[in-house]
Amino acid sequence: MLMWVLHDWSDSACVEILKKSKEAILAHGKVIIIDAAVEEDGGEDEYYGARVSLDMIMMASTVHGKERTRKEFARLLDEAGFSRHTVKNIKTIESVIEAYP
Repeated sequence: MLMWVLHDWSDSACVEILKKSKEAILAHGKVIIIDAAVEEDGGEDEYYGARVSLDMIMMASTVHGKERTRKEFARLLDEAGFSRHTVKNIKTIESVIEAYP
């Protein structure tokens, strides 16, 4: 499980973290990522402003950190070699992303 980890790192570092995570799980396992997934294309909810604020904080306080969109998470997971993933919205700032080998 990676909670509030990937938003601290560049895309290339995230791909490496995800590759190592994929290597560490069993073939029928999954990697669970808990992070803010910023909605795009008008998919705003009551937590949208908080997610965008977190994105600005990450940009100001880290070198490569940022909150990512669903499409950006999908690209990272694809590059890391995951076969599929799901994004579950829960009634909070974070989303739960389950990635399968």
